[in-house]
Amino acid sequence: MSTTFDEFDLLDQLGTADRERVADELEAEDLAAGVELFREGEASNGAVWLGSGRVRVHRSGLGQAAELASGEVLGTLALVVDGPREASAETLSRVRIWRLSRSAYRRLVAAAPRTACHLVEVILRAYADSVRRELRPPNPNRGDGAA
Repeated sequence: MSTTFDEFDLLDQLGTADRERVADELEAEDLAAGVELFREGEASNGAVWLGSGRVRVHRSGLGQAAELASGEVLGTLALVVDGPREASAETLSRVRIWRLSRSAYRRLVAAAPRTACHLVEVILRAYADSVRRELRPPNPNRGDGAA
């Protein structure tokens, strides 16, 4: 695939050769606003990189939603973990996405195991950082409850 992935922090952590191997497995899609990328509870099947536009991610019953913008990634654990989607995602604007399906990731494992391993290390590092942020106690000196 001939594109640059400099806007994706997750892929930027890979070396050039690894990034290009991953890029070869990505499938690009241009979607209009209001398109459901995936639904909570359905079988997960891979990750989605958001190249442009905005996406709303929400879970039923929580009343909360997150808005993601260009450069962010959704569903990375679905590359290696079978199970249902934890949330739903819908486009809020015209978007360009790149999908990496679990089957494409498995092709990468077979053809370039070191690259596949590096990708999982980067994904797990980002996931661990996210969990650490959520578990950090609030800082009472900030007055906003954030750490």
